Amino acid sequence: MDDKTFLNNVMRDLKTELDDEFDRNFERKAFFDRPWAPLSKNYDPSEGSVLMRTGALRQSLHSRIDGTQLIYESSLKYAALQNEGGTIRQDFVPSDKMRRWAWAKARERREQGDKPGEEKFRRMALAKRIKRTIAVPARPFIGEHPRVKEIADSIVRENAEKTLEEAKRNFNKR
Repeated sequence: MDDKTFLNNVMRDLKTELDDEFDRNFERKAFFDRPWAPLSKNYDPSEGSVLMRTGALRQSLHSRIDGTQLIYESSLKYAALQNEGGTIRQDFVPSDKMRRWAWAKARERREQGDKPGEEKFRRMALAKRIKRTIAVPARPFIGEHPRVKEIADSIVRENAEKTLEEAKRNFNKR
């Protein structure tokens, strides 16, 4: 077996194994052994878990081999933000629908006797512009981890052993 065939076999096996492991991170709700940051206490999804409400992020991940590199890509704009964390800055004029929602929430809070909550939504309904910054914690699902190195070492070792066995068989035939 020549060097190019050996490298192709290693990269193909590594791609298969890491594709499976990175996909399992969504089931584990963690990056291997590191659990994802919890959701904000202000966020209450009606269904799903942290990165699995629709499954679009998980399904958008694709990998490809480029020489000696294994490259992971996603067509979704928010994939890198979720994987690496970051901030989102918003500056917008509230729509009429948003204002009606804020007034309804303010009335609801007033009926509950929640004066600070009522004031928060009243201000939101009256705002000319809303500027806010949202911090998104890193919830990695692909990337560097000691487990990735273990997998790579194991695959290289297995392929090297196969290559040596094949070389021994070919040598003994002569």
